[in-house]
Amino acid sequence: MITGVETLRPRLEALLGADAVAAADPGRWAVDGMTARLVARPADAEQIAATLRLCAEHRAAVIPWGSGTAMEIGNPGRAADVILLTERLSRLIDHDHANLTVTAEAGITLGALARVLAARGQHLPLEPPRAEEATAGGAAAVALSGPRRMAFGAARDLVIGMRAALADGSVIKWGGKTVKNVAGYDMCKLFVGSMGSLGMLTELTLKVFPLPEATRTIVTWARDVSAATALAARVMASPLLPTAITQVNPTAGAMLGRRMAGVLVRAEGIEAAVDRHQRDVQSWASQEGLETELLAGEREREAWQVIRDFGWRGDGGGGAGDLAVRITVTAGRIAAVVNELQAMLPAAGVVAHVTAGVIWVAFDSAAGTSALLASLRDLTRRHDGHLLLARAPRALKVAGDVWFPAPQALALMRGLKQAFDPHQILNPGRFVAGL
Repeated sequence: MITGVETLRPRLEALLGADAVAAADPGRWAVDGMTARLVARPADAEQIAATLRLCAEHRAAVIPWGSGTAMEIGNPGRAADVILLTERLSRLIDHDHANLTVTAEAGITLGALARVLAARGQHLPLEPPRAEEATAGGAAAVALSGPRRMAFGAARDLVIGMRAALADGSVIKWGGKTVKNVAGYDMCKLFVGSMGSLGMLTELTLKVFPLPEATRTIVTWARDVSAATALAARVMASPLLPTAITQVNPTAGAMLGRRMAGVLVRAEGIEAAVDRHQRDVQSWASQEGLETELLAGEREREAWQVIRDFGWRGDGGGGAGDLAVRITVTAGRIAAVVNELQAMLPAAGVVAHVTAGVIWVAFDSAAGTSALLASLRDLTRRHDGHLLLARAPRALKVAGDVWFPAPQALALMRGLKQAFDPHQILNPGRFVAGL
């Protein structure tokens, strides 16, 4: 076994080329205050696999890196020696228009992929924060889903095939261009959401969908959160099939230009179906004395981008400071949790994707004490939910696991980590329970 980053660099340069290996700039390549020593830019999956093999030989910790939009997720790591970038793996490999699939390298951005698909009347409803900049591989690795999750599926549903480079230098492939393409275990679902802790994604095959004939968002504005919660519950219980129902509290509503509680109902499909959604939601709002607003075209796109990126821009607007918490509960618990959050954190921004059972809470870390975080974990436990401390200063992260509660399958997860990454070089310590 050869150890030491000093002896690793010349071997990486011989493998990738001297211009593809550089010393890491501390101002750019820091993760939770820990800076890597080297940055490597492999050109393809085989080079990524060979790089991982060399790093394993040198026991060098590897941080997989797409575009960096979600690098704040995760526990503080134990080590960081090499940042391994996918930026050169950005090719579109295949777009099977007829079978509604697209295959691309992991480093392609979702924005670039969206432009290709839109030209042929299709779209990929994978909506992590800052989706235009996020890479396909990074989005799959963190598995953050957006407002339309229940209509189109989460990241684990949209990824139906993949290639990945493992720590031993091998390249493996699972799945393919059809949904029912394997017998036995669906290994794609094992890797989606694993944060690169088992292997590094190099290629993905994704389900895509036709662009809708029409799209419109009906926004209902209320003076208090309870009125908005009641309207959202009525839409949920109705025969309507919106692609998203998202509730915002007044702090988050300010990002949309109104410091009021609101409910955004997104309708997509044929024109008649979209009209039906508009008529019914406006009627129910009118019965309760609530104000409605219609969004279409660029205004609709911009509003959903604000919702999608809530808590991740770090601009302080609408409570979107430097601390963001995701709470996941069953859809039936959303109303109760939102009302409790409003009482607990009246100044924080709250965005709840009602149909998906996902609630984002964002505020400045000046208010984010360990005691407050403990209260949020207690609320999550009482509602049988799960919490992710997605964005936070290191001082809060080191106080406990950013994932809560610990998964019941933790022993199995430890076994998988040991099997796929026996030398613990891939994102060491950053995944659940320090895996």
